[in-house]
Amino acid sequence: MRDKTDQIIRAAINVFIKKGFLQSTTQEIAKEADVAEVTLYRKFSTKQNLFETVIKKSLENHFKTRIFKLAEEETGRFFEEILDERLEVISKNHQLIKMLVSESMMGNLTGDLDFPSVIYNGLKAGIQLHFEKQNIAADPGIFAHQITGILVSNVLFVKETPYYKLTKEEKQKILDHYTTSLMANL
Repeated sequence: MRDKTDQIIRAAINVFIKKGFLQSTTQEIAKEADVAEVTLYRKFSTKQNLFETVIKKSLENHFKTRIFKLAEEETGRFFEEILDERLEVISKNHQLIKMLVSESMMGNLTGDLDFPSVIYNGLKAGIQLHFEKQNIAADPGIFAHQITGILVSNVLFVKETPYYKLTKEEKQKILDHYTTSLMANL
């Protein structure tokens, strides 16, 4: 049974990326998943429920875990690792992330699903923990805003070569630039 659920989720991601939430239909998702529409409804009851499941799964898988593991790192390294990991994920999943930002901006995602807010809140909590462990007296919200801005700008302003395809040296140059900017605010 889990295979059908995963099949539906993968299909929903594809359809939502292509058409967005409002223009997608459960019939299209069921067809893409190669399941009966009634199977989709049995598992998710509504298109909204399916959409929320897809988003929560995507956000949990990509953005919420590692930041807390990095809290012990030196501050420059902490910022660099956060940026590297998130830029990598965003560039590899650009279409999904772009759809999430777009749906957030149109007001279709609220609360714990609003993509920029989820990113900001996760960053703020992780940065706050890091600052506490490192005895840094700075506002974590300011740094969370800056990093969220960097990440969202990388979704909206697509580079010719995606971040994940850059060489190690090219990535490091970008990370050094962003990290220097963040460290200047301490």
